[in-house]
Amino acid sequence: MFSAEFTMEAAAPDNDDFNSQRRSSSPDLHRPNLSELRVVLLGNSWSQRSSVGNFILRAAVFNTEEEADCCQRVRGQLKEKCIVLVNTPDLLLPDISEHKLTEHVETCVSLCDPGPHVFLLVLQP
Repeated sequence: MFSAEFTMEAAAPDNDDFNSQRRSSSPDLHRPNLSELRVVLLGNSWSQRSSVGNFILRAAVFNTEEEADCCQRVRGQLKEKCIVLVNTPDLLLPDISEHKLTEHVETCVSLCDPGPHVFLLVLQP
């Protein structure tokens, strides 16, 4: 479900030394080794973001009833991949103070260390 294929192409010089040093064409050589996938959930509704996080991990790890005023980080396993979900508080509210927004973003960044791979924007259908 979370597999990606990467291909690398480069113009090669026409000499025998280069061709003799060429790596195997195995697709595993071109995939980055990611120990975990870090996903930040964004959107207007805590319950919707939590529901999406629970759906991704196939478990009720986020409480959809009680809205949190802080970032929450959950680590789970999906097949052979470790998934880290960071559920943010409502960052898109029009009346949130700049100080509170900065505080939430800094917390989110620290929970995603060394950085997120995906920002998932959860919108109401």
